Amino acid sequence: MDSPSLVCTSRGRRQAVCRASRNGIDAVEVPDPRQMTDLRVHLFRDAPADLTAANVRIDGGRRVRDIQVLRAWVDPSSPSSVRVIVDRPGDFSPYTLRLVAARDGRPTETSLETFDPRFAGASFSFRTACPSDADCKDERACPADVPAPPAISYLAKDYATFRQLMLDRLSLTMPDWRERHVPDVGIVLVELLAYAADHLSYEQDAVATEAYLDTARERISVRRHTRLVDYRLHDGCNARTWIAITTDTDLDDPDLQWKDVFFTTAVGALPPVIFEPLQPAGTTPIELYEAHNSIGVYAWGDTECCLPMGATVATLRDGWTVEDDAPVRRLRHLKPGDYLLFEEVIGPKTGNPADADPRHRQVVRLISVRDSEDPLFTTTAGDEERPQPVVEVAWAVEDALTFPLCVSVRLPAPDCTLVDDVSVARGNVILVDHGAQAGPQDLGTVGVAEEVGECECGDAMVEVSRVAARFGPVLEGVPLTFAAPVAPELPASRALAQDPRLASAGIVSLTSVAEDGPAWRWEVREELLSSGAGDRHVVVEIDDDGRAHLRFGDGDSGRAPEPSSAFTVLYRVGNGPAGNIGADTVTGIGWRGKSVSGANLRCRNPLPASGGRAAETLAEARLAAPGSIATTIERAITADDYAALARRDPEGRVQGAGAALRWTGSWYAAQVAIDPTGTDLPVEPLIDGIARRLRPYRRIGHDLDVRQATYVPMAIELQICVLPSYVRGQVEAALRDAFGAGVAASGRPGVFHPDRLTFGQAITSSRLIADAQSVPGVASARVLRLERLGEGDRGEVAAGILQLAPLEVPQLGQDPSLPERGTLMLRMEGGR
Repeated sequence: MDSPSLVCTSRGRRQAVCRASRNGIDAVEVPDPRQMTDLRVHLFRDAPADLTAANVRIDGGRRVRDIQVLRAWVDPSSPSSVRVIVDRPGDFSPYTLRLVAARDGRPTETSLETFDPRFAGASFSFRTACPSDADCKDERACPADVPAPPAISYLAKDYATFRQLMLDRLSLTMPDWRERHVPDVGIVLVELLAYAADHLSYEQDAVATEAYLDTARERISVRRHTRLVDYRLHDGCNARTWIAITTDTDLDDPDLQWKDVFFTTAVGALPPVIFEPLQPAGTTPIELYEAHNSIGVYAWGDTECCLPMGATVATLRDGWTVEDDAPVRRLRHLKPGDYLLFEEVIGPKTGNPADADPRHRQVVRLISVRDSEDPLFTTTAGDEERPQPVVEVAWAVEDALTFPLCVSVRLPAPDCTLVDDVSVARGNVILVDHGAQAGPQDLGTVGVAEEVGECECGDAMVEVSRVAARFGPVLEGVPLTFAAPVAPELPASRALAQDPRLASAGIVSLTSVAEDGPAWRWEVREELLSSGAGDRHVVVEIDDDGRAHLRFGDGDSGRAPEPSSAFTVLYRVGNGPAGNIGADTVTGIGWRGKSVSGANLRCRNPLPASGGRAAETLAEARLAAPGSIATTIERAITADDYAALARRDPEGRVQGAGAALRWTGSWYAAQVAIDPTGTDLPVEPLIDGIARRLRPYRRIGHDLDVRQATYVPMAIELQICVLPSYVRGQVEAALRDAFGAGVAASGRPGVFHPDRLTFGQAITSSRLIADAQSVPGVASARVLRLERLGEGDRGEVAAGILQLAPLEVPQLGQDPSLPERGTLMLRMEGGR
């Protein structure tokens, strides 16, 4: 589906085109519903005298496409009207008629020279005469923001068993003593005794308890136990956020690198929280441009506009500047891959910047940037007038706007002032994560445990080898940063999310220098089981106090440290929920070994930092680790194995998957059905990719057949009783909107949205009635028809349920151009 475009309630550009000496399409009309191949095109001004059928192009359509124009001529009785004859009528979907230049007797993509680019085409429908009780005017308001669900905190056990046993015992022996306040001397004694008892008990059975997962108490011990069953006990991960930088001059000095800068919260009662840029390591220069501080959204001369929810395209207002006596575009440095912040900066109801909604902020990652111009308006470029420059930008569907973004509004009466730039776009946005660079720290020198040699006969020298002492240094800074890698092409909506089990320790560099030898770099690994005898690998383990211990190899699994070698480490500290700070709290910029002069830089985080997670508790690891070996599928044997592996899509494109083993007469074939996220249309690239990914897991002797799910269109008829105070047509429109396959006006997915339907999901009468009665104005609802389309009633209405097979997904599209995708009939009664 096409992305929603700019929606405006005022037609300022239309009036400007009428005043200018330009032409455009006013409307496309089907005068006679019985003769839908005869179209009438109304223009602002007189049509070109040499207009032919080759200058008319019709695009669009769902069922009927590629409509050809047979004849086109200017109506002699009305010079501003054009008669168009097509070869066949279209379907119910919208079409676009455009007047274009012709080449070799065929229409091209170029609009006629005298036609305005915004009015060179017009949308129309061949089926405008279809009767409807609903109001033809679409007044869908911007949906209200759905409040976030409240955060639920589940309590965990935080007191030793001894304390509870003592209190229970005292309740029996001293029933008159009921004091439970912390300052009470009795409670203080109980907690002191419980604390001492806990340490005594630990010392008694420390060795025995650490040998088993169920009884181990040390975090490092539990971590090593869980790795034996291929389960990773994670140590949390740091938080991420966006930083928007404003500058009064352009900065593109290659000597300034992102690795030399950091950002910090204000220094106050709490220690400052430091964030560092998430950029490719080493050689990423800083590029900041003054023109990117605030960029207006261009409305093409119209007013009272907004970018609707779900938009993935926008037009930005560019300008001219003079460099080397030549005009250049101000936004010429904007490119695909840049992050752009859309932000409401003025309250749309009051015109006061203090009333701007901080929830109306979103960062997108640009995938397309194209320079363009508006020939209707001009602007000054040095000493000359040039057309208004604009920049067409687009971003991925994953970054589609989650709220309607107001661009310009007219304040309520009696003010009625037109306010532009209610929301703006901001460049100079970078992704940062929580963590500050620490070190370099001297970890000490590897000791020598013993020297081993053998005596030789005669004057031969004795060969002596030194054995290194045990070396397990501890990092001074806590907590050590853990962060997951960031994919270069990741959309902005998924850039803040992290899987803590994929997070790695924030060791920037670990080097060792042996006696009279070169310096060597060591790499961090999750374990040393797959490391060779010569691999310089190290494992980072976090103890119960949050300190990081470095564990080296033993000479077989990983290289052992050489005796008398000195180690130095550079790392990052800052991890967990401490980095989940609020919006607009990062205000400071710091530099490491660099200084910037001649530029005034300011920064802020427009959105809260998120993603910071605490380390996994030992109780959670004990509960999840033993069963992880059964839930982690490494081969496909049963049908459920194939379905579970198909749902492992790292990009989240698979909503559900089902599988079945079918006997072909000679062998079994594993049939895997895919239900893609957000659509029920064919997605061949996704299916081919899943087939390639499943092939290494399949059982020998199994054929693999991956296909899209079997969608079952439904025929549903509801009898609706409308309350007397509601308009029947409006209630029907609201019902069709709520039962649709897209996003409803409330901002929530419709009842039959593809993401709300999955394999084998039965449709019940009770659910349909409940969804219908949730619409305002519905007094009661009754299911008259509930069946598979074209198969008739098989007792589903009487049973109150329509059952589906395991590989079937229900479907109801309500598209009059595609009735085979399901129909919904509403029998409206009552109301007015």
